[in-house]
Amino acid sequence: MSAVLTWLRRVSAEPALRRRALLFVLTLALSFVPMAGTLGYFSGLILAPILSLLAAAAGVDAVRAVRERAPQGTIGRDVLWQVAGLAGRDLAWLVGIALGVLTLGALWNRNCDLLGGALYFLLGPALSGLLGLSAGIVGGVVVGDQRERRTQLLVAWVPFAFCVVVGLARLYFAPVVYAYDPFFGWYAGPIYDESIAIGPRYLLFRAYNLLVAGGAWSLLRAGVNGQLRLRLRWLLVDARARARTLLAALLLLVGGAVGLSGARWGFTANRESIAAVLSATYETEHFVIHYVPTSLTAREIVMVAAEHEFAWHDLEAKLGVAPTRKVESFVFENGKQRQGLLGADRVEVAPPWRQQMYLSHRIWPHPVMPHELGHAFMGDVGDPVFGLPLNRRGFNGALVEGVPTALAPRPADNLGPHEQAAILDRLDKRPPLAAIMGAGFYGAAASRAYTAAGSFVLWLAQTRGWAVVAELYANAGDFQASTGEDLVTLEAQWLRFLRGIELRQQDIDAQAQRFERASVFRRPCAHRVARLRVEAARARLQEDRGQALAAQRTLCSIEPEYPAHVLGLAEMLAQWGAVDEAAQALDALAARDELTSPLRAKIEEQRGDTALLAGELELAGQHYRAALAFGLSEAARRVLQIKLRASEDPALAREVLDYFGPFELEPKTTAYAVDRLWTALRIRELPGHFTLGRYLVARQLLNYAAPAQALEVLAAESAGEPELWTTELRRADAWARVSALVQTGRWAEAQAVLDRLEVLAEGEGHRMEVEQWRARIDFFRGWFAAQNVELPGERGRHGGGRALD
Repeated sequence: MSAVLTWLRRVSAEPALRRRALLFVLTLALSFVPMAGTLGYFSGLILAPILSLLAAAAGVDAVRAVRERAPQGTIGRDVLWQVAGLAGRDLAWLVGIALGVLTLGALWNRNCDLLGGALYFLLGPALSGLLGLSAGIVGGVVVGDQRERRTQLLVAWVPFAFCVVVGLARLYFAPVVYAYDPFFGWYAGPIYDESIAIGPRYLLFRAYNLLVAGGAWSLLRAGVNGQLRLRLRWLLVDARARARTLLAALLLLVGGAVGLSGARWGFTANRESIAAVLSATYETEHFVIHYVPTSLTAREIVMVAAEHEFAWHDLEAKLGVAPTRKVESFVFENGKQRQGLLGADRVEVAPPWRQQMYLSHRIWPHPVMPHELGHAFMGDVGDPVFGLPLNRRGFNGALVEGVPTALAPRPADNLGPHEQAAILDRLDKRPPLAAIMGAGFYGAAASRAYTAAGSFVLWLAQTRGWAVVAELYANAGDFQASTGEDLVTLEAQWLRFLRGIELRQQDIDAQAQRFERASVFRRPCAHRVARLRVEAARARLQEDRGQALAAQRTLCSIEPEYPAHVLGLAEMLAQWGAVDEAAQALDALAARDELTSPLRAKIEEQRGDTALLAGELELAGQHYRAALAFGLSEAARRVLQIKLRASEDPALAREVLDYFGPFELEPKTTAYAVDRLWTALRIRELPGHFTLGRYLVARQLLNYAAPAQALEVLAAESAGEPELWTTELRRADAWARVSALVQTGRWAEAQAVLDRLEVLAEGEGHRMEVEQWRARIDFFRGWFAAQNVELPGERGRHGGGRALD
């Protein structure tokens, strides 16, 4: 016992041992957290600033130790290298402890990519520690040996504080959601984005960091004498000092030039760097929309602008308030372009304090834009700095996302937002509201957290009014003050409401897979999975079968609990003729007990696709019928219905295989679109399949912003041809007509089709869509008339606003 106490006293007395003990405890605790506790992006992001600060202290202590260990005047001219050696040993301990604990943590926390994770660690915590060490040495030398250690530490931490302030200022003011920082490393942006891979930009940034550190080291060597004191006159007197000064000046000038032009190098973004790509601008009463002048957005910019204004009108009518300035909307061609420019690939982003939206192009009308606009609206309601539900008591994540979700609810097939939440509850996957009414919201699976928060806030708005919701957002969720009831009481009332909703088992089954996916923080392999998917897809496109199959098999091995990886493997095997091996993979997957209905249907669909490809039409039909017996989304049912019809006609089977390409992976390029359009045209020419081909042709034209042409196709008739044979297909055909009619300004005809859709509606979700389109048409009638705009079908593409170069 006395030995333990002696050791503890020694640890508390010696700074180096305190640092090591602190880092060991922190890293050990982190190692038990899925995703963040393994070698990779998240652990690097967390440990980099900690190692930076600890290493800076090690640098200060090394300077103090070298000064103290020898009498004045006997240290020698290699004094800085003595300091570097002593500090480097301390840093090696720190790096070794963090790396060792995370590596050992693989015994209790799955580590999917040791080598890749080691690279994250090297470029993150290890390199940040080295930079922190350099700052510590500079701080220790500059302050002098007569000052207290505390003062030296404060000076050593000044670069850290400065860089953090610069990074936060960029995230706050600039149109960017990622940040590079010498001491934090790399913050990649939204935490839900799994597409995070080390690329040339990060490597270049770290090279720039080392260049600046090298310049500071050279300058320090030029100005420090043998007693570790600054002697600036040496810079002019001593020949070696002059050479080092010149080298330092060169390195620091280059580093300064790079730092001041960070947007040019991709280390940050600004309006100029984004405007170089999104160079076209369209301005309306409430928006400034930036887009690529050669993109699909440019083809439909009038309708994009109109949809923005409709969303504004809808949200303002609900809340009774609106932003006091124009909202800027940046519409990128795709997620990859957006990620390259401002740092978000798979998620749309709208920082409330900026009142800007960063969107990817979607088929009109944009399904996510109204939600993102909700964030912009709430920017004037939340706290005065960030526009968030934030106060002294804390931050409320459920209201950050729940309010925009409720303001712009999205149906899922025939299900409204409350029905979706009721299914989440029946599946026993609903997160307790108390668990998500804070930062814990972002630790829950996104599909579950958004659904629960959105339904609860919408229920509050419907029972207490939107003014109460706005007040709750402003006070960060003080339910007692705003409603007179606490959260527990309100949650119980909301649950009684949800549990009174009648649900069909087929709808519960259809939604089960959507709520199956766990939070990114509970998937330790999520980032490597994203990289492997890209690798497999690239190899597949290049017909590199070995690499594609190896990547897909690795996916199956590191995340065996995700059946989608096995489905992808079976698809690849079938594509390359290994039908028996593909069948074995599907049989093994089908034997699992925990599969949801959509997954079991997908297995049957792949079996049917294999049979259809082999010309075994009767067998294919059996599998498609089996798939249709499961609860599925409406889109999945439509595809299966078309494939089932193809199994009854050899001529249609060939075309349907070409249209859907079940075992082919093609990028969404112009060539891909043309190929599908051409196949749809061939289907239209087949006897008995005119109406199916007509629908598919129109769908492709609408996907690529050609509503007038789609309407012309939909208007075509062929004598004796039967109508579409299922309710799902007839409903999809009607929605295509509504979209084409609205985009060409044929309001009355669109309303008539909506009347038919109302008859075909099967649930609250369908009725919500009908009501939303009716409201859209009513708004467009007045807006287009007031703006004197030519719609796409009338030839015009600009008007009702100022289109600027």
